[in-house]
Amino acid sequence: TCILLHLSLSLNAQSCDFNLGPDTTLCNGQHLLLHGPNGALSIEWQNGFNSQNISTEGSGTYWCAATFPIAGTNVVVNGDFSMGDTAFTTDFVHGTGGPYGELSMEGTYAVTTDPSLVHDNFVPCSDHTGGGQMLVVNGSPLPDADIWCQTINVTPNTDYAFSAWLMSVTPGNPAIMDFLVNGVSLGTPLLASTTTCQWDQFYALWNSGTTTSATICIINQQLAVSGNDFALDDIAFSPLCSYTDSINVTVLPPSPAIDLGADGALCPGNTAEVQATLVPPDWPDPNITYTWSTGDMTPGITVSPPGIYTVTVQDGHCLNSAASVTFVADTCETQITMPNVFSPNGDGVNDRFGPIVVGDPIGFSMEIRNRWGQLIYTSQSVNDRWNGHADGGPL
Repeated sequence: TCILLHLSLSLNAQSCDFNLGPDTTLCNGQHLLLHGPNGALSIEWQNGFNSQNISTEGSGTYWCAATFPIAGTNVVVNGDFSMGDTAFTTDFVHGTGGPYGELSMEGTYAVTTDPSLVHDNFVPCSDHTGGGQMLVVNGSPLPDADIWCQTINVTPNTDYAFSAWLMSVTPGNPAIMDFLVNGVSLGTPLLASTTTCQWDQFYALWNSGTTTSATICIINQQLAVSGNDFALDDIAFSPLCSYTDSINVTVLPPSPAIDLGADGALCPGNTAEVQATLVPPDWPDPNITYTWSTGDMTPGITVSPPGIYTVTVQDGHCLNSAASVTFVADTCETQITMPNVFSPNGDGVNDRFGPIVVGDPIGFSMEIRNRWGQLIYTSQSVNDRWNGHADGGPL
């Protein structure tokens, strides 16, 4: 497979690895900006995005796959034509001269530092990097003619970057350059600019698969006789390296509420138990601390005297919840009144005898005796009542 990009790219090689950072836990509503590597030729994230950076959206595993150029590994020989007319094959012929100069005839080429040196009507331009040589061509109407070809050895299952630079040396009928590997075109041909001396880059990625040899060729799909004059320079076919890194992101749920139970009252000298409970209870971080207004550091405390008791529950990261419970003072006085008459006649009115209580006594005991002092009824509860019977019958 290949990806065709008509962009101006600078192949700045770097180490073939990168690090997205350590696994991270985020609080509810937070996002993490993940930074892809610098200097990568291509980047793909787990969601299909190709931007250098992405923002996390929820919990999950985020990965980034990137491809990098390997420094100094262009396998094309003489791709900058610094060695002159060598190391490539072509269906064109070296310029033979004529009324306009060395490239007067269509279908001819020359290696030169300036197009105007090989044809009087070609504009003066420098090579792509300045100060070097380039391949200058007077286009031909011959279809599918190879302008430049070279066969190279490749490593199986390796990505390669195919790059070349193209410019027009006359403005009319600009060249339409097609780039092929083993006879297969890499995407849409590159149209040269009508602006002379403007270098445009072709760039594509190619994977070798099981192949160990690649014939890379450049042909011109423009068959016009007039115009169709161009230059090529800095042809490169470079192996790439790929690397993938991942990071696990955990986004915690919203902080739970703290339940301390209902407010209450305390009698003098009494205590109450208060327990801090998370709602909902399943907080994912076990490292929870409890800090009470009393100074206690436990989930539950014993409270006394009356007052407002506050607890703050934290995990040092996202959980930071607080709650309070109030205990008011209660005198806890109990008043007991004993009736002096009742009528146990079964009419449902005042049939039973017992205390009338206001409050909640700590203890209670009642005994009823007959006129001879004999015990006929006893109770330890203020809620019990005597029905007026003894020994199974009424008195």
